[in-house]
Amino acid sequence: MDEKLRQLTAKAHILGLMYDQSLPPSIRAIIRQADADARPLSDEELGIICVISTVNAENLQRLQSKSSLIVASAKSRLLREDPGLVLPGGALYPEARAEACWRDCWHFLRVTIYAVATGRPAFTHPPGVKGLGNLYRELEVPISSMALAIGYLKNEAVSDYTSYSSPSDASLLGEALFHLEQMIQRMLERPSSITEAL
Repeated sequence: MDEKLRQLTAKAHILGLMYDQSLPPSIRAIIRQADADARPLSDEELGIICVISTVNAENLQRLQSKSSLIVASAKSRLLREDPGLVLPGGALYPEARAEACWRDCWHFLRVTIYAVATGRPAFTHPPGVKGLGNLYRELEVPISSMALAIGYLKNEAVSDYTSYSSPSDASLLGEALFHLEQMIQRMLERPSSITEAL
């Protein structure tokens, strides 16, 4: 990785919950560590965090355990809609580019679940969102395709979660994913508009 990419990658962190002073320091520390490890929250961590938000931890654990299936379902819907994306000349060709998109979708759902656990649907970090947009542009990531994928991810995750969670918890997930979707879509605009819009 060259120095420019290293610098861009260091600034590309979409999650902002660890900077939210309304959250207890102990909760922010859990989230900071989980995000640094790029991993889902453990059942124990979810239980601790959900105490402050009154979100049902067991239902959120169930959603989290299905993350890979939800991403796969969103992928299938996207490719049914536009199969040319992964063909030569498509925005998600070659295969490595497509796999990076699905991997990012998994991580987006991961941090959205952090947001639901804390009860904070507006969970992004404006400088990090701007940094991610700059990184995507440098790597020529098809942001429009990513935004479309996030839309399908939102539909799939909310549909699944609604079937076993409370209406308020399902609404929280929908708000958080809509917030994420907006942030990705704003990357298509001029870079400064991301921070102006927040």
